[in-house]
Amino acid sequence: METRTLLKADVKTLLHEASKKWEVFAPFSEPSGDVNFRQPESADPGAFEGLTLDDLPTLIPPKRLFFPQSEKLFEFERGKIRETPHASPKLLFGMKSCDLAGLLFSDGFFAKDFPDAYYLSRANDRLTVVKGCLQPPRPGSCFCSSAGTGPFSSGGFDLQLVDLGDRYAVEVASEGGARFVADHARFFAIDGDLGAAIADTKAKAAKALGTGIEFGKAIELMATRDFEENYARIGERCIYCGACLYTCPTCSCFNVFDRAAGGSGARFRSWDGCVFEGYTREASGHNPRAKKASRTARRYEHKLKYDPLVAGRSGCVGCGRCLDSCPVGIGMSKFIREITQGTEEM
Repeated sequence: METRTLLKADVKTLLHEASKKWEVFAPFSEPSGDVNFRQPESADPGAFEGLTLDDLPTLIPPKRLFFPQSEKLFEFERGKIRETPHASPKLLFGMKSCDLAGLLFSDGFFAKDFPDAYYLSRANDRLTVVKGCLQPPRPGSCFCSSAGTGPFSSGGFDLQLVDLGDRYAVEVASEGGARFVADHARFFAIDGDLGAAIADTKAKAAKALGTGIEFGKAIELMATRDFEENYARIGERCIYCGACLYTCPTCSCFNVFDRAAGGSGARFRSWDGCVFEGYTREASGHNPRAKKASRTARRYEHKLKYDPLVAGRSGCVGCGRCLDSCPVGIGMSKFIREITQGTEEM
């Protein structure tokens, strides 16, 4: 893999230059203390002052850039339909390896069987720049090393940044990444053999992010056993706020509704969630998942049982957002500990 170096002091200038061609999205620190993966607020060079590439947790995953929380699918008027897909080149700079894994999983989901033109029109023209974590962004919650999604990506990215102090080693993994480096060549230097420094940094990061979560064992157990007791107990604790769903990098449940007046209107899609009581309620009023325990089972079995069967890998990327955002302390890492160690975590 080709490598370059990028001085940390040059990152903001690079992004300002890149923003002339790309819609740039990156992690920004907010006055509230949150870190949001978003566009700068203006085209001015100073708009990147809030940029942070530290190992801090971003609130909402980048999935929202391609699968928005609410979107208009098409407009209709007197029998005529006008679709409204949106496409523009997007540069995702400084995303974490777990979030890249989430995007790659979502790409597969939205391209499978019935390709989703709305998602794919946004996702097809993008450049992903991953920044590997040296410390856990969510200590006690994230477990990317156990899930096999981090702390550095093994593939699927265009560029990957490896922190070497005052500079980043830049791993170039695609033709798109190579073109970006060539287009902004003054920022990217050839700096001898970086192999040993990169390997050492990655090894230290893997050790720092070790959690002891037995992810593979959990998937094996979910394929052969039922955990009704766990589902019932967790279901009673859950307050069904949806935080775990809306912050998950791979949750893809949605609702579709029309807003119409007279002979015209529009159809919209918005995020929904399988743990909500109304999600599976039928027009007749019957609900096959009326019980809390069955809806809890749906979430964990989806991520740890059926995704591996259908998609070939779990839909959980180990980011820890579910536990970090839950008001009552429910999360995937705790569930995995419960079923692999026989403990009661929740």
